[in-house]
Amino acid sequence: MAAKTYIGLSVGNHNSVIAIINKDHRAEVIANEDGEHKTPTYIAFSGEEEYHGSQAKHQIVRNAQNTVAGFRDILGKPYSAAMAEQHAGFAAIEAEADGSAVFVIHADESGSSLRLTAHDATVRYLVRLRTTAEEYLGRKIDGAVLAVPVWFTEAQRASITAACADAGLPLLQLVTEPAAAALQYGLGREGSADSVALVVDVGGTGSDVSLVAATGGLVSVVGSAHTTAVSGEAIDDVLVNHFAAEFTRAHGVDVMGNKRAVRKLRQAVEGTKRTLSSATTAPCAVESLADGIDFNSSVNRTRFDILCTRTYAPLLETIEKVVAEAGYSLATVDQVLLCGGAARVRRLQSKVASLFPESTEIRDDAAEELDEVIAAGCAEQAALIAQGVADPGVQAAAELKADVLAHVVGLQIDAGNLAPVLRKDTPLPASRSVRVALPKGETRAYIAVSEGEPAPPKPESEEEDEDEDEEDVEEESAPLFRPTRLLAEMVLELDAADENTRVEVTFFVGTDKKLTVTATEPVSGKIITAVIPQ
Repeated sequence: MAAKTYIGLSVGNHNSVIAIINKDHRAEVIANEDGEHKTPTYIAFSGEEEYHGSQAKHQIVRNAQNTVAGFRDILGKPYSAAMAEQHAGFAAIEAEADGSAVFVIHADESGSSLRLTAHDATVRYLVRLRTTAEEYLGRKIDGAVLAVPVWFTEAQRASITAACADAGLPLLQLVTEPAAAALQYGLGREGSADSVALVVDVGGTGSDVSLVAATGGLVSVVGSAHTTAVSGEAIDDVLVNHFAAEFTRAHGVDVMGNKRAVRKLRQAVEGTKRTLSSATTAPCAVESLADGIDFNSSVNRTRFDILCTRTYAPLLETIEKVVAEAGYSLATVDQVLLCGGAARVRRLQSKVASLFPESTEIRDDAAEELDEVIAAGCAEQAALIAQGVADPGVQAAAELKADVLAHVVGLQIDAGNLAPVLRKDTPLPASRSVRVALPKGETRAYIAVSEGEPAPPKPESEEEDEDEDEEDVEEESAPLFRPTRLLAEMVLELDAADENTRVEVTFFVGTDKKLTVTATEPVSGKIITAVIPQ
């Protein structure tokens, strides 16, 4: 019996990506008919012709009124004036009698119009993606894992599930975008260490910041926020304004008052922005930008960084908000996982990194391109389903609503320092063990078990004072957690300890949230246990 063909799929507001796990067991992105790894999420109509992807995106300059964009986020939502205003410049959005939103296309020369709901548009687009995958692979698709934003409502999830069914795309599972990204970065895999990671996804129309806890082989989203203030479009706006002002100064022609010219310039600066992620200077050229005048210019990365500096501030504020509201501190975040096309901007990456201590790893290595990370993560999940490791009949691990530990629990070192053993948001039941060394000759092992919280950052004045004596005193790292409530004190009587003596301390919390702590000295077999109710 032939193996089934499963794919991973990321449908974004600007671009969509299809991925599979290849024979080398690595995620591989499928190229579309134009040889591109990304398929623009657009549909356009001109006369009797219907265009998708790059061909539809090219219609924006001359045929924007018949180009459908942003339909993914309209799925499952009623019509609103704000929705229509947000999509101004493309196919108009009107309200149907039942209150739903519909795109109005005037592509027929006879004057008749085509009315497409977000469901209709999504179905047409998914059919094209399925066809692309099947033509590339030479066989039909047996199933797909599809990523959705973490803020999608149940109505939106139901809508995209229905669209997949109508498009003939067998849906195995919906996963949230941060969960897919975390999986592609290696979090939550069997044998991987517990980790707290921040997924920073900077897409075309907005940014999603999600805090994920990877514990015991499970990944759970413990906090998230969405902002439209920082996006690929927002960065494009900065470049459009910069080059438009330059054109006006040189030729005395107002570009910003010319919609077609602005669209042409916007498409050109997308390439400029991409080039600046790997080069110090990037060109921007537009044939016949306005009044028949060609435009040729360039911008260096330093100038680009200066222009965009203020654009990044809302993203930094969102990061701090998400971490704090989830009950963590910036210092307790082990990794920052970058994804989304606009996250490739180097200055944006350095701004994000500046929020965290040096011990926090800033990662952008999960895929060749950051806008391929989520699709690759979906392909990883699809492979797990194919292997029977994951069950397609249930939600992905990141979506499971398991009971979790409300506070970090660990060994109290002193009044201001807690060594964590079980992290906050660990799914229950959970068990972890640590080994504690004793001074030579010690006959008693004292164990204090406490709940804790992230320790506040060290005041700058203290850091400065320590710097003065840096040559004489080795600086001690500040504790990441501090105890807040003593849960139990235990004393294990021992024979005199030698240099090899270790006490193994095991923490276990069941679904009843009762904590059992057991301390054992393996050589002598001496043991002591404390049971702490919830």
